Amino acid sequence: MKRIAIAGAVLVALVFVAVALAGQPSWYKELEKTTDRIAQQQLTSVPYPEAQMKDSLERRNLRERLIRFNKANKVGYLYVMSFGKFVGYYVVKGKVSSTQSQMTNADQTWDCGDPCTAVVESMGDDGSFGPNEGGDRGVFFFTSSGTMVETTLDWVYSDTPLKIDVPNLLGKS
Repeated sequence: MKRIAIAGAVLVALVFVAVALAGQPSWYKELEKTTDRIAQQQLTSVPYPEAQMKDSLERRNLRERLIRFNKANKVGYLYVMSFGKFVGYYVVKGKVSSTQSQMTNADQTWDCGDPCTAVVESMGDDGSFGPNEGGDRGVFFFTSSGTMVETTLDWVYSDTPLKIDVPNLLGKS
């Protein structure tokens, strides 16, 4: 039964790809040409400041964030909110991760006959197709006591405690 469901999902994906590969309408191609022409005009009139960009604060911030989070025993504080109000916090060990992260490729290329190739959705880490149960904005993390928590609530993360007077949701530190 599961094989039939997988085969059905693959067939549906291939039909969508075949329709997409059938060609874009002429108005769409003209729109792409117009967009390309405007982009080229903008790049010419306001060029990238190559000579001034010897350093990048954004890249430094990304590097620092990666270094801080790439520690299995990193302790942080995740404050959850509901309807704009803080309701509590968790002491987090490690990093906060997206429910949409996965360890395998999200897409793969299929050969559908010369000269056709199509990009289709791959199955997820659990062997199923479709979005994870957390939706597109869910996160998960592990608390300092080892509990896994997954949420779609709004949240604020800090690597030091913030002065927000709310309870620890697990009652432990």
